[in-house]
Amino acid sequence: MSAASAAESKLHLTPAERIQRRRLIVQDTLALLSLTLITIAIGVLTYFFFHSFAEHRSVLEKRWYQRGQVAMTQGHPAEAVEDFRSALSFSSTNTDYQMALAEALASSGRTEEAAAYFSTLHDAEPGDGYLNLQLARLAVRRGNSQQAIDYYQSALNGRWSGQGTERRLQIRLELAQYLISLGRPVDAQGQLLAAEGNSLDNPAALFKIANLLREADDPTDALTTYQRVEHHRNAAPAQVLASLDAESQIAASLGQYKRANQALLRYMAKLHQHPSAGTPQQNQSVELQLEKYQRMLQLIPFDSLLPRAHDIRLLQDADIAHRRYERCLQILQSYNGPNATNADLLALGPQWTALGSPDVHALQGNAPLQDRVTAWTNQAEIVTAKVCGTPTGDDALLLQLAQTPDKAE
Repeated sequence: MSAASAAESKLHLTPAERIQRRRLIVQDTLALLSLTLITIAIGVLTYFFFHSFAEHRSVLEKRWYQRGQVAMTQGHPAEAVEDFRSALSFSSTNTDYQMALAEALASSGRTEEAAAYFSTLHDAEPGDGYLNLQLARLAVRRGNSQQAIDYYQSALNGRWSGQGTERRLQIRLELAQYLISLGRPVDAQGQLLAAEGNSLDNPAALFKIANLLREADDPTDALTTYQRVEHHRNAAPAQVLASLDAESQIAASLGQYKRANQALLRYMAKLHQHPSAGTPQQNQSVELQLEKYQRMLQLIPFDSLLPRAHDIRLLQDADIAHRRYERCLQILQSYNGPNATNADLLALGPQWTALGSPDVHALQGNAPLQDRVTAWTNQAEIVTAKVCGTPTGDDALLLQLAQTPDKAE
């Protein structure tokens, strides 16, 4: 039989063979369809379970994170640490959770662990201002001053998402305070003056800067800044009063008693306009200081006085100091007997005698004698304060003047 005949015979199946063939095709099709449906079902179930599991993880991590936030708000950072760790166990790459954990570690005093987390975040975002600020604060805790200063500087130059100006001002003030604590007042002054230049429209910030300038041994610039607050149109009355009080104290420490007195006079005028602005204790203190400065202005022999008035004040002060010297000598002898001695106190007697009981005529135009009278007055108040205790009244004022000899007009 030829090949063509064999092929033709295969195409002509018997009815029974055709039925069997169809059954096989149907069975195969059904089997394939069943497998396909089973595969689809398994895929759907797998997706459902995975999605459910992922959603459950998401719910759990958010729940732990929220618990940590609540713990931080309530002041329990140690509890927050564990909550944030649990949140991170579900989502280890979540930077919000890492940041929260680092903050909780820092707040709970776990400095090294906090530094490790913040450093990791910093490596990914070295220009982030907030991360540099946190690392600066941690370096302060660890006693690494230079590293702290470097991080503070990076925080100043770093990126801030919103309110960058305000945050940089706060950082400068914080850095200045830290530099003061390190005994570096000059460096602190530089930061404060830079902060002042960026805060001219902010009286509250200016007041803080003035206080820090005062701490940084810069009374001159502190005075200028307090005056900015005093004359600022947006300054609250209480800020103005506090600035005037500080002005008077600084001026007095510099021997500028006229300026101190004028500041307190302006204080009282402002208080008259705003009676509730100052506290009762502050107002009472200012009133006493004002009385004190006004009396001091009557004791100081200013060079601007007429010659006779100037010489009269020199003699007035010397007479007050001499009476104090005599009382002190009597007290010393009454307690320790007539032979009681104090070399410095006893030396005042011959020095007074050597002045020759000067009067206005003797002092007139006699600058050397005027200087000797002034020197004796100052020395008498200083010595009697050491021997006989803290003076009161005019002697207390003369002692203060003796300790601040550079009395400006």
